[in-house]
Amino acid sequence: MATTTPVSDPAVAHMQAPPTSELAESQQAKQTTDLSYLPPKPARPSPLLKESELTPLLQHVSAWSLAKEGDKPALARDYKFAKFKYAVEFVNDMVKIINDDNHHPVIVLNFRDVGVRTLTHVAFHESADGSQIRDQGVTGFDVRLAMRVERLYEDYVARGYHFVPKPKSSS
Repeated sequence: MATTTPVSDPAVAHMQAPPTSELAESQQAKQTTDLSYLPPKPARPSPLLKESELTPLLQHVSAWSLAKEGDKPALARDYKFAKFKYAVEFVNDMVKIINDDNHHPVIVLNFRDVGVRTLTHVAFHESADGSQIRDQGVTGFDVRLAMRVERLYEDYVARGYHFVPKPKSSS
């Protein structure tokens, strides 16, 4: 019987088949309870991240990029899966993480492709006089979500669910 790779986010850990050995069980327990890699959930409303604050955080989610959602800055990432079924499962697992953090991105499912765009709608920046002005853009919520979704994708890669292009034959 084949063993499954443990998922590392507790929000989706229940989706996994039970481990087949004590070693796998102990690995699963460690991975599903360790969220120490995440920054803490920010307060709401959350301050917008300045570019100088965002740049070092993006090193933790290097496959994500700054994009626009409408006219506001957002974090974006596209994923490609081997089968439509895996893309749908990924979105379903992502929804559990999203609801756990209560932070809801734009998700686009197109056959085997999943696009994610996240920005915070209840954010603020400070004016020259120090008052808070409500705004939208990238906050700690978005970086945290990107980190959790990226970890979920790593689990999918470990299970071979991601898309791997076939090498071109040299004929």
